[in-house]
Amino acid sequence: MKVLKVLFLVLLLKTGNGWAQNVSPIGAGVDVGTGIGSISWAPSILYHEELGSKRLPWLRVGLGFRAWGYYAGRTNLESKAIKNTTEILEYRDVSVNGLSVITGLNIVFWKIDLGVNTDLLGLAFGSERNAFYEKTAQVPGSGQANYNKWLPTHPTIFNALPLVLNKNSGQSEAFVRFRFSPKVGIKLGYLYGRTTYTTRKAKDFNVYLDNRQRHVSVVYGLPYAALSFSISD
Repeated sequence: MKVLKVLFLVLLLKTGNGWAQNVSPIGAGVDVGTGIGSISWAPSILYHEELGSKRLPWLRVGLGFRAWGYYAGRTNLESKAIKNTTEILEYRDVSVNGLSVITGLNIVFWKIDLGVNTDLLGLAFGSERNAFYEKTAQVPGSGQANYNKWLPTHPTIFNALPLVLNKNSGQSEAFVRFRFSPKVGIKLGYLYGRTTYTTRKAKDFNVYLDNRQRHVSVVYGLPYAALSFSISD
């Protein structure tokens, strides 16, 4: 999976570089939809602009902005910074919103778009959440003072490449978009996301879990559906 993620990012970058001298704007649109799970949902509004080349009219590179959210019930967030070691914080609920710059790649034929996109850079914000650090260790670590306590945490604010970097929040999609008319369509796909919280400082000192970890994440995958609106063609 990690190899596929890296290859996806490299493909986007190489495609963009190769078209730099030959691209032109083709269209723009807005997708309004959500991913839905058994105890979670992830709504989003995506504004995207597409660039194409006369050499490859069926291939388009996308750029845009995504406003997104992730809301879930009881959830465990984990830190796996060190191999074979996992630190877990238990949340009663999770609520994070974000705004990201995205890039994507579409293959277009007839009335159908097959595409992928991913967040590049973004901001995340949300309510502070208390999380329970349940742990007993034969050899106590750097988080000993916080074992079996409720710890205040907040969403990690600044984020980059959440598809491949663990301590970040954001979303990626793989989708099919079908256009009923020149202006309206439906989009179905799979949403892959990561939500990260950071322990809040206490009296200006960092609050650590074992292995001096402060960031915990949950990775989620949800079926996704949206209405698509074309702004221009």
